Amino acid sequence: MGILVLLTIISPYTTIIPLLYMIYMVLFKKIKIDKNYWNIGLCLLFIWSLIVGVINYSFTSIVASFALFIYLCVSIFLQNYCKNENMVEKIYMYLVFFSLFSAIFGIIEKVLYEYFNFNIWGGFLQSTAQPAVNGRIYSTFGNPNVAGNWFAIMILVGIYFCSIKSKTAKLFYETATILFVIALCLTGSRGAFMGLLFGVFIFYLLKGNKKDIWLFITIFIITAVITFVPPEMLKNLTGHDFDTSFNSRFGIWDGCLKMIKLKPFTGWGIMGITDHGESFMKGYYYATLYHGHNIWITIMTTLGAVGLLIYTYMKINLFRNLKILHAQNCRLVPMLAGIQAVIIGHGLVDFTMIAPQAGLLFIASSAIINALIKQDNIK
Repeated sequence: MGILVLLTIISPYTTIIPLLYMIYMVLFKKIKIDKNYWNIGLCLLFIWSLIVGVINYSFTSIVASFALFIYLCVSIFLQNYCKNENMVEKIYMYLVFFSLFSAIFGIIEKVLYEYFNFNIWGGFLQSTAQPAVNGRIYSTFGNPNVAGNWFAIMILVGIYFCSIKSKTAKLFYETATILFVIALCLTGSRGAFMGLLFGVFIFYLLKGNKKDIWLFITIFIITAVITFVPPEMLKNLTGHDFDTSFNSRFGIWDGCLKMIKLKPFTGWGIMGITDHGESFMKGYYYATLYHGHNIWITIMTTLGAVGLLIYTYMKINLFRNLKILHAQNCRLVPMLAGIQAVIIGHGLVDFTMIAPQAGLLFIASSAIINALIKQDNIK
């Protein structure tokens, strides 16, 4: 599992190896498939996305639909692997440990740019038709917003381990959490900070004790300040124009709403925004736009009301399972619920789940909730 986590973190391209391994294990090693709401929901989303792709005569959408099948295999694998809370904690320990290298790499990336005017990813990103935003770090994630989402979640995981570990181990997780905070700041992702604000609040709401309260207060204040600080100040820090960034989102949302009005039931297919968005988002569309910069708007645009209904069904049941686990005093609930809150908060202005690393982390966290429910039912 440690190797799978490492390959997921070090590059969006190496993430394909853990995915292939989990698909192989599910398809050829006769792993038990539980008929729970999460697996059923992912299966329905996969089937519906295929149907929508066919309806829209979109080969790219049909092919992209298999990402949902891959995520279904990931969920099934993890539901069988995570047999108890200790195994889940071990996975998140690996995540913190290897993500620490990503944070350090991101900090080095920023130092090299500021003092030597050298962008580690600039040439590569330009060759792949992606914008190279020089003032923001990409770390090992290929996109500042994806990196921001990852580090925001790792901050929550770090806070969790700070609350349960003692002395030497606690010092390590405190140091890691501080580095994650620095790395998050350097991504310049205001959406990730917004998500972290949601996540930290939910974490300590469910944690229900005063341990490490000063760490919570510090991170909450830093997050709130950066979330609501004037865009001009953030531009001076990161070199990124946040006014332009957020204004473009309004144009993208408006374009997506126009697309939804035309196909409210079926949507335009998984790749519909890429294939057809330019004509609806004049002035705000750019070559690498694959989503609507909002979870709900993106799902409604691509998979229509049916897809949104399926996704809502999955999320409602996910929250019900968290409520059950909390009532059973599962110690992981504050962290797992906090991660979901980060995704919801960041999802108001972005759709980082489309990226392989962020998508895998979201699916894994959701599957783990179902794995813990299954184990409690066995008991």
